[in-house]
Amino acid sequence: MKKTIIAANVAALLALGLTATQVQAVEFMDGKLKINGAAMQSWQSAMEVDGFARAPQEADSGFHRLRYALHFNAQVTDTISVFAELAEEPNDFGNFNVAQDLAWIQFAKDGIGLRVGNVISTTQNFIEYSDGAVVQSNPLIGNSPVDMITAEEGLWLYGAHDNITWDAVVSKPSFATDFSKDSGYNYGLRGTYGFDNGLSVGAGLFITTAELNCATDGSCTDNVDAAIGSLIAVGDGDNYQFGSDGTGLTGTPGRGSHFAIVPGISATIWQIDAQYKTENLKLNAYYGLAQDDYSWADDGIAGYRPVSGSFTNTESKVSFISVKAKYDINKNVYVAARYSMSTNESAGISSDDSLDRIQVGGGYWIADKVLLKVEYVKQTEEAHSGGQATNGEGEAEWDGILAELSVSF
Repeated sequence: MKKTIIAANVAALLALGLTATQVQAVEFMDGKLKINGAAMQSWQSAMEVDGFARAPQEADSGFHRLRYALHFNAQVTDTISVFAELAEEPNDFGNFNVAQDLAWIQFAKDGIGLRVGNVISTTQNFIEYSDGAVVQSNPLIGNSPVDMITAEEGLWLYGAHDNITWDAVVSKPSFATDFSKDSGYNYGLRGTYGFDNGLSVGAGLFITTAELNCATDGSCTDNVDAAIGSLIAVGDGDNYQFGSDGTGLTGTPGRGSHFAIVPGISATIWQIDAQYKTENLKLNAYYGLAQDDYSWADDGIAGYRPVSGSFTNTESKVSFISVKAKYDINKNVYVAARYSMSTNESAGISSDDSLDRIQVGGGYWIADKVLLKVEYVKQTEEAHSGGQATNGEGEAEWDGILAELSVSF
């Protein structure tokens, strides 16, 4: 779900082709239709959740299911184009399913563009993100657990002028067709400014406007028994695997590595970003806050997961921060590190409220479009952090080593 062509300061993730090197597409129909793609295979060491685990189980090392994607770009006229990605992504669609992961009709002229179809809903500006087989813009293997990003249906208006980029989104709170009563619309706005010395700054705002039916005792339900409003509130999934899949959000606890605090129903999320680049070094940092008028109500603790269809009319809130560095040793080898942390600031939560992840790794370009990555990752989830690995009674943590081989073509 990640590709746009706005300007150099906008996230590399949002660029068509989304790789660290230029991909030469196969052309058809006198160049009007171009096709390229990506494939990725990864392996991990045994990952077990230690401590107060939500679903304790023994684990072994193993290979993840291979991801692959095909990208179709059709230039209909000088100003109108169509893009579609067909991909198998087990963490989004389940095994053995090829699905439309991202697609749009685009109108673009004189630095202004409008996309109609699947839009990227996020508050982040400088994104280096892995999504299925499309991973080469991310110097590490896993994404940040505090990434606020998903794909939805709607309109996306974007533009660039000199050192300024911006985009605005209007969408429905689902990647599917959801016209249920009180489901509302989502609204997003982002912008960046780039200085001449390699520093860029940005900010983003995202608002969801759904409503729930609440009783006098404060308990609430929605119209379709959904556990989540907009998926931006819980981010996109990683490939980390803890034993066999369980039940719940994204196969929790099998792949539940993001925090789950804000349901994304009537929510406001904002974020500020900064990035600094030199020839060999890239530094990125962001801070944000997500707030919702509603909380999940399980265990009688407002602002605390597990995710369910039970809600309360009580505010939930989480702050989050991430810092990342990448250094190119030479044209073929680099090292990278990321630290991410979230803090549950919901009503009634005053301690044991933090989740943090440390990632350290590197990459080796075997060939022009072939990248091998290795990463060590460790995540710690306190009892009321909203982490999906802890059972809520105490701290849980997991760690492991991963390797990833990706090809773009």
